[in-house]
Amino acid sequence: MDIGIILKGIAARQAQKTPKPGFSLMSLFPRLTAKGVLRTILIAIFPWLPAYLFERVDFWFGVTLNGTWYGKLSGIRLEADVVSFALGGVLLAYLLRPRWAVLQVSLSLVLIWVLFYVVCPTSRSHGLLHSECYQTGPDGLAGFRLSLMMFSFGTLPPIVKAAERRGSLNSALAPFIALFAGMVVTAVMTWFPLSAWFSGVTYLPPFPVFQALVLVGVPQMVTGMLAARISGSVRVAGVSGIASLAFITGTFWTLLCPSCDRNLLLPLAPLWALFALLGGLLELGSPRKLAWKPSWNRRIGLEDVRRFAIAVVIVVCLWAPIAYSFWAPSVLYASSISPGPGDLTLGLPSYPYVAGFYNSTQYRICCLEIGVSVAKANLALLAPENFLMAGMGVQSPNCCIDGWDFGWRADAFLMPDSSVVVSGSAWGTCDSNANCGGIFWQYLRYHAQIVLHPTNLSSPIFLRMMWELSTISPLNSQVNWYYNTTSVPWQRFGSFVPDFREGPYFDIGVVGTADTNLPQGAAYFYQFGVASKIPVQGWSVLLLFPSFQHQGSWRVMERANIIQGDYSYWKVAYRWGGRPYPGVTAQANAMDTSLKLGILKLSYTGGVLKNNTPLW
Repeated sequence: MDIGIILKGIAARQAQKTPKPGFSLMSLFPRLTAKGVLRTILIAIFPWLPAYLFERVDFWFGVTLNGTWYGKLSGIRLEADVVSFALGGVLLAYLLRPRWAVLQVSLSLVLIWVLFYVVCPTSRSHGLLHSECYQTGPDGLAGFRLSLMMFSFGTLPPIVKAAERRGSLNSALAPFIALFAGMVVTAVMTWFPLSAWFSGVTYLPPFPVFQALVLVGVPQMVTGMLAARISGSVRVAGVSGIASLAFITGTFWTLLCPSCDRNLLLPLAPLWALFALLGGLLELGSPRKLAWKPSWNRRIGLEDVRRFAIAVVIVVCLWAPIAYSFWAPSVLYASSISPGPGDLTLGLPSYPYVAGFYNSTQYRICCLEIGVSVAKANLALLAPENFLMAGMGVQSPNCCIDGWDFGWRADAFLMPDSSVVVSGSAWGTCDSNANCGGIFWQYLRYHAQIVLHPTNLSSPIFLRMMWELSTISPLNSQVNWYYNTTSVPWQRFGSFVPDFREGPYFDIGVVGTADTNLPQGAAYFYQFGVASKIPVQGWSVLLLFPSFQHQGSWRVMERANIIQGDYSYWKVAYRWGGRPYPGVTAQANAMDTSLKLGILKLSYTGGVLKNNTPLW
């Protein structure tokens, strides 16, 4: 019998006994395991998804008017973003090689930027348009800075992992990788205090000491250590200090801060290089060269000094999250209020100010009015660049971007040449919230003025700010400024079409808050008072009948108290003024019943005026 026929028969019978396999995912991906699937999922969703989900949940609470949870979550958006990318970076450093981990963080960042700034939808809820987009800031770079901050926190773990494998790095690329690593670790250590400094913001005492240590470059010791570990060169470590300072400066340079003296950065460059060089020496130096025998006969080696230096940097840098809520509030500044050449400012970074505030629960109203009369003023005492300002300021919120709020002012400025500048201004401010880019900023959105030459300075000038119907505004409302004198009827001198995300109203009254920035635990939304660039004597000003329109009719504010400029918070991080006005006293119905309700007389007499003094 042919052996070939026998073998074919055996194979045919064996094929009949073996069942045909069904479709299986494992047949397509033979190496796919549960562990591999989990690993793939984690790589795909970190670090971007937790940050995005946190934002979506918080925005949902805001749209559904659940103020309690919206406030709780919105205040920690920035922390949520930082934690999401920092922990995501740690996870990716464990799951991937450093280069692929950095790539995944970069891709996540691009996705987050698109979701937060590009494809974010707009919806209408409770009569207002709600946009889910983060604010880009006055210079349009808030999104870039927020992304850069998250990138730094996300890429630091893979970079540290790569530093432990420095022997496997390309020797030609190692110096450049070291400089890149130095910039990343510098951003992580110094982002919050330095972004605040570039914005003109500091901390309440005693925390400015730590901000100063960051500014002079103490954290660069760790930057130098990391750069030296990667490159194996002390010289590269020193250069990393200069490169990191240039990187931080370029990132924050366009932030608005007229009061900032950025010339300080030039003499700081050698200090940053010196601290980075010291870090490089601590990383690569010989323990024998830095060892000695103290009196207790204990040997202190280079490793001990290195640990001490790292501990110092940790203490200096950790104060930022610890003191995060102890910001010293910023003060709004005016960019152009002088009828003469040049810009006149309100005594940066703060100016003397005293005011009355509407002591009531919160109202949301459309229209405000105040009268101003300069009863006495010695123009000879007004310096060439000084002035006396009297008027009102008020707050309004936006619909859906927590931390982004607006300040509005209507004022009369008495100038040294006896002219009066009637001024209307609209300000935008943002706290260091994630949807503001994680950075404080303020900007003048609109300013209008008209110059008057009154024959009698005591003649009252009445000012109004009003939300009124508009066909060109997406809110169907715009803000108009008016003035009125005894010889001139109401004249509109300014109009501003707001952003579609604003609430078309002013907030007045007092709102309590537990924020540690506010020593009295309250924000005073509506204030009417007097200020100058620097303190000046010999004046007396009447503030007449602060009023608001309610249900179609005007009514004088029924209760008012005094607030000095150091407590004149109109929101959590901003004040009108910033300094008390020493020597000013007040007269009102509560002290002198001969004065009508609604009249406040502020005078420079050399006396003392306490906060919360009742006026009427």
